[in-house]
Amino acid sequence: MNRAIVCLGSNVPGGKLLVKKSCVEIRGLVSSAKFSSCYETVPVSSIPQPNYHNCVGVLETELEYEDLFRIFKEMEKAAGRTPGGKKVGIVPLDIDIAMWNDEIKKPRDMMQDYMQIGLMELNDPSCRLVK
Repeated sequence: MNRAIVCLGSNVPGGKLLVKKSCVEIRGLVSSAKFSSCYETVPVSSIPQPNYHNCVGVLETELEYEDLFRIFKEMEKAAGRTPGGKKVGIVPLDIDIAMWNDEIKKPRDMMQDYMQIGLMELNDPSCRLVK
């Protein structure tokens, strides 16, 4: 069984609902999943853009990393994400695998406040990995 810590985000109108809907969809794809509350966060980018709605999930799955990654990219595309959207500050849906089993895949994401708060909310021991 594989374990993943994921982060979801959206900065478009209706983004909070889209993030929550994506959490429900992910629950149907994996063996178990628990998600934090959805937090409004200020973007960490030099590109002017609206605030994000973010949440954190801890998943257990029999899927391999590449398969889960591909599914998440398909979900992003289905939500309206385009290859150039992030460059202009429009992100309908962003789903990243921040940690896979014991390997940190997205160190910057793991250090974000919403990630640390979300992991603490979920009472997950992974929040002790990055201070």
